[in-house]
Amino acid sequence: MGAGERDTGRVDAGGADGASAEVVLAALLEGLDADGRVVVAVMRPVVEAGRIVDFALLTASGSAARAGLATVTGPRPHGAVRRLSEVTPPARFPDLLARHRAAFEAEQPVRRDEDHVDARGRTRALEVTRARVGGLLVVTWQDVTELRRAEAARVAGEQRFRALVEHSSDITVVVDRERVITYASPSTQRFSPDGDGTLAGTPYGLPLHPADRELAQELLDRAYAAPPGQVLRERARVIAADGRTRWIEAEATNHLDTPGVGGVVINCRDITEEQHAREALAAEAVRDPLTGLPNRRYFTQALQHALARSARSGQPVALLLLDVDHFKHVNDAHGHPAGDRLLTTLAQRLRSSLRPSDTVCRLGGDEFVVLAEDLHHLDEALLLAERVNVAAGGTYLLDHGEVRVSVSIGVSTAVGPGDPDALLSTADHALYEAKRRGRDRAEVFQPQLREHLLHRLALQRDLRRATTRDELELYWQPILRASDHAVTGAEALLRWHHPEHGLLTPAAFIPAAEDAGLMPVICEWVLHHAAEQSARWARELADRPQVFVNLDRHQLHDPDLLSRVGAIADAHHADLTGLTLEVSERILTEDLPRIQPLLHLLRAGGLSLALDDFGAGNTALTWLQRMPVDVLKLDRSFTAALGDPASEAIVDAVLHLAPRLGIATLAEGVETAAQLATLVDLGCDYTQGFHHARPQPARELTAALLAP
Repeated sequence: MGAGERDTGRVDAGGADGASAEVVLAALLEGLDADGRVVVAVMRPVVEAGRIVDFALLTASGSAARAGLATVTGPRPHGAVRRLSEVTPPARFPDLLARHRAAFEAEQPVRRDEDHVDARGRTRALEVTRARVGGLLVVTWQDVTELRRAEAARVAGEQRFRALVEHSSDITVVVDRERVITYASPSTQRFSPDGDGTLAGTPYGLPLHPADRELAQELLDRAYAAPPGQVLRERARVIAADGRTRWIEAEATNHLDTPGVGGVVINCRDITEEQHAREALAAEAVRDPLTGLPNRRYFTQALQHALARSARSGQPVALLLLDVDHFKHVNDAHGHPAGDRLLTTLAQRLRSSLRPSDTVCRLGGDEFVVLAEDLHHLDEALLLAERVNVAAGGTYLLDHGEVRVSVSIGVSTAVGPGDPDALLSTADHALYEAKRRGRDRAEVFQPQLREHLLHRLALQRDLRRATTRDELELYWQPILRASDHAVTGAEALLRWHHPEHGLLTPAAFIPAAEDAGLMPVICEWVLHHAAEQSARWARELADRPQVFVNLDRHQLHDPDLLSRVGAIADAHHADLTGLTLEVSERILTEDLPRIQPLLHLLRAGGLSLALDDFGAGNTALTWLQRMPVDVLKLDRSFTAALGDPASEAIVDAVLHLAPRLGIATLAEGVETAAQLATLVDLGCDYTQGFHHARPQPARELTAALLAP
């Protein structure tokens, strides 16, 4: 019946042909029903006044009932055919009728998804197909609930993936077996050749830095061969569209056999800032934080490489090992910040004095080393050492004034291959020789210098044990009053009874003690024994001699020196007024402004002060007005030159000036009767020297003083 045919309100089931057709249709529906997933219903439109108002349900597969599709079919009472309106809830009928009518009138089958609540109350997703077949409407329902759920999960997963990948700054690419990028996240746009679009469809490795392309290809090869799921990592450089080089960390995973992927998934993270921080830390590890120069770690590596190059070229390598002469005194006098500033300025001077190919490093403290390559002969190393000596020496402006600085340099050379430690050791031998010869000079290593070094090291080792083995002793040189030759004082002079080398004077071991940092211990020992002897003489003699004790540089920068000396005197029951502390003019010239307040403090505390070696340095006579000095000790060089009229005139002037300032005078180094007579005639107050007596143990001097 067509849409325009008149409906009599009766549904004709057909004759014999119709019955046979119905048998065929039933067989077809039974075949579909065997699967149980598809429901089919055949309907004939009911037309009234030229309009479809309902559908008569001719037949349906049995699955409809099992699926709970009661709205589709049901039992036929008395062979009657039910209409759609009879089996459909009234609320749903208009919508269902409209869909069936639209499908019947359409030229093509209509397919759509519809939700349906089954007999158990579950919502099922159905794919419904409505197709006109002649004058009938065939409706097919297929349950696609699980399929749609799987599809929804896939879509949701893909959306999550895209949300994570496409809005991430990280890079994700998929590379197939032909090394072509089949997927590239939007973040790869900044690495695309034209800066627009992603890398999808381009050959793998296109934006890589040329130096890292082979590395990246090896990563892909390893990923191809790796088992699924294994993560391989590598760092590489890439060139961004703007031309800048960026560092990435790539993680490659084999998903060649994963459905929907079919390639190696490479996730890349931009680690440029992290890499720069790592490089900065690595640079800091080989750089001295104070001066900015390379440090010892860098020097060790550089020297190894230099010796390897020397072995190939045959050209020598030179080391210049240098340190600041008396740097400790600068620290003591001006403070460590001033010392740091001096080292920083020194580093700048060293850099400016070297060739571009030379390397200067700070090994620690005030010790620096220069590594020079491509030398042709030893003279070049010596010329370089002289240039460094001139550049490093001179005046340095510190926070509290100027200070003059000199450096000592040890030079050693070698042609590689060689032992870096041995080369540095030979430079150290030469440096020690430069210091032994007066400092402010450069010395080249000679084999015999090794013996000097070994002797110095052995001396320092033995000296560390000398104070505990009673090997040190104070010798005493008497000081006589010029007017009557009476002994009024004695100077404490240190001696060392070395178990192998015999009796040693300070000149033989004090330099080694200074280098080894042993002077504080030795000076403390001297103060204790001098105070003890002063107390003993006070008990044994009617007129005790005044005890003269020399102070070291480090003691004159100790703000607690007065309390320290006072504690030592109390420990031995010695009177502070019986002690005279000697300060060398050479030390005062280094830092008078800082030492002067301490001298006033010592003087106010009851101690007497003597200015030793007067005339050996650059002391201005005006100093005598400002310094709290009790005794002025003329340097032995004046005594030795008394036969010279000019020298006698200078001595005469000093000897007449000192009393007017309230200062007593004492001449050192008196070795002849003629010298003594001249000094007496010129008005010197006290004399000291071999003409009177040589330094001697306390017991001998005591015996002489007790003799009638």
